[in-house]
Amino acid sequence: MDWGKAKIYLIIAFVITNIILLISIFSDVNNKNSYFTKESYQSLNEFLLQKNLNLHIELPKETPRMGTVKVEYQSFDSSDVKDKFSDFGTSVDILGDKNLTVSGTRKLGSFYKDKAISDSNLFIENYGLKDNFTLKYAAVNEENIVVIYNSVYKNRFLEDSYMKFTYLPNGDFIFEMLKMKPVEESKNKKTVMTSVEAVMRASSKMQENETIVEVKLGYNYTQSQNLSAAKTKTATAFPCWRIKTDNNKYYYIEALEF
Repeated sequence: MDWGKAKIYLIIAFVITNIILLISIFSDVNNKNSYFTKESYQSLNEFLLQKNLNLHIELPKETPRMGTVKVEYQSFDSSDVKDKFSDFGTSVDILGDKNLTVSGTRKLGSFYKDKAISDSNLFIENYGLKDNFTLKYAAVNEENIVVIYNSVYKNRFLEDSYMKFTYLPNGDFIFEMLKMKPVEESKNKKTVMTSVEAVMRASSKMQENETIVEVKLGYNYTQSQNLSAAKTKTATAFPCWRIKTDNNKYYYIEALEF
């Protein structure tokens, strides 16, 4: 047997199978509901399984019209911030008047994720920080517990506007905040791609054996590597699908096709 030719035939068969699955999923691009039929879900799951990926949630069916959002960074005044956290006995740093870091000590009693979430909520309430933020995720390991909140704009996450709480086993505590304020939404709006399409596109970036546990629609602004927040006054946030896997990895797919 010519194993070289056999290998080529297998690759061709695999490619044809994937094409058939894709056609099945996207057979009717003019009807968004066709993406969410039982057959489409089955085809999507089969496609993901071929890539050793799993889908353990029902995908959002929303396909609203959205546009970009102009945002500006919130600046922090050093004296105001130090007064605000004066009773905490902390060190306060402000980088470029936008990146706030507060360090101190907070004893959790028990080093558990739920305890850290409760404590971060208490911190937010005590210092008047509860202003359109929602919990993104909390993760625990032997080195620390990290709790992150995102800003919210029109009930959708604003990815790069956040509060981050880091708890260490010895009681050390770090609070970080970078906040964006939406100032103008584009009047040029388009219908976003479906969550099915977003998952398909994200699958090429995922590692084997990952399981998709969350898919949400929101806004994302990714800074240029050569452009820091300290040098940026305003920015543009784009609609995006945020796809989370069971190992707390996030994949971002732009929801608008320009």
